[in-house]
Amino acid sequence: LRKDMGRTYCLRQRMLHFMQNFVYYMMFEVIEPNFLRMESKILERDFKEGDDQFDWTNSGNNNSNNRNSNNNNNNNRNDSGDQRTVDDILSIHNEFIRSTLKECLLTNRDLIRTLTKLMTTCLLFSDQMKLFMETTQIYYEQNNIATEARHRRTRNMYETAGTLNEKKEKRIREALVAMREQRKARKQKQIDMLRRELKTESYQNMISRFEQVFNSNLAEFMTQLMADSEGRYHTHLSNLCIR
Repeated sequence: LRKDMGRTYCLRQRMLHFMQNFVYYMMFEVIEPNFLRMESKILERDFKEGDDQFDWTNSGNNNSNNRNSNNNNNNNRNDSGDQRTVDDILSIHNEFIRSTLKECLLTNRDLIRTLTKLMTTCLLFSDQMKLFMETTQIYYEQNNIATEARHRRTRNMYETAGTLNEKKEKRIREALVAMREQRKARKQKQIDMLRRELKTESYQNMISRFEQVFNSNLAEFMTQLMADSEGRYHTHLSNLCIR
């Protein structure tokens, strides 16, 4: 069936490649670096150069000295106006949100519109192929074949564990050969049915239509992406274009 399903497999792989690369870009090239940058800013200490930092590892009598040193540092921070406040944390978080939304293309209407079309096409293709598999009962036949093979292995295990005479062993061997032939015949029947369905005009038109829509939306998305990255230099768009 590889030859008959070639166009379908190729289109599915292209859709998977696009979705996987875009998700990877958002997760590991946008969200994770931005989050680490936000975390480092929040945890950043604003002590003046040369001030002693609070040592959390000391115990006993040193704790009181460390607390006094920490209080002095806090007083220095209060005097210099560098103390962290809730507004500072919110400002850092808002910066993280803005940069993440921008780099995930969620602030560009044209790009997000085309991207939505691409994702919708991928979802429709997935639903259509799932419906095709259910109609042709491929999953049902595959489950039956797998169940029969599992039962056969289990039966062989119990039978070989016991002592069998020659006649009984011969009957078992003949039964196994007959079951194997039936399974091959059923698989061949399923393959023939699939080939007939794959060669129908409706299926060929469906695949052609999905290819046309996906290629058109992908070309539009890449054109807008490259135009935006060239018109206004954005490192994140350049990285996405390379993919």
